[in-house]
Amino acid sequence: MENLNAYRYCIAMKKGRKIFIIIAGCTMILISSIFIILTVIFYVLEQEFGFYTFLGTLLIPLIFFIFGILGIVAATKRVEIYKGKVVYHIGFTNKEYRMSDIRTSKTQTETYNTVYSYDKVTVFYDEKGKKIFEFGLDYDNVERLKADVKNTQKSILKHHSKN
Repeated sequence: MENLNAYRYCIAMKKGRKIFIIIAGCTMILISSIFIILTVIFYVLEQEFGFYTFLGTLLIPLIFFIFGILGIVAATKRVEIYKGKVVYHIGFTNKEYRMSDIRTSKTQTETYNTVYSYDKVTVFYDEKGKKIFEFGLDYDNVERLKADVKNTQKSILKHHSKN
């Protein structure tokens, strides 16, 4: 961060939810790693079951390992807003946009199979209509970014109508 005065706000997962997801993800990674190591050791020492049984035994811990990593990546997803810049961080990648690059945002409600489970997701698009990023109810400052995008687009339209 070159200029701290230019930093405005950040869209990130709410603290309680973030801590829960990181702890759950790390636990899944740890437990699945232990099961993978034990399975490999048992296979090498015993060799009484076949290779396909070995792969089948590894499948479930590998799935939990992948879900743990995906959970941690989702918990660390954030957008930082600077003067005129929007920096999107997910995993080890960073993408930078100008505020004027974000054309529209659309809020939609996603309902899941359980009776009381739903999420209000706000999706942000670029000028070509391609989805840039999306945030649900678990994230702070989404409405603020939505308002900033709307105000930026209004000022761009106002500026173009003057010319």
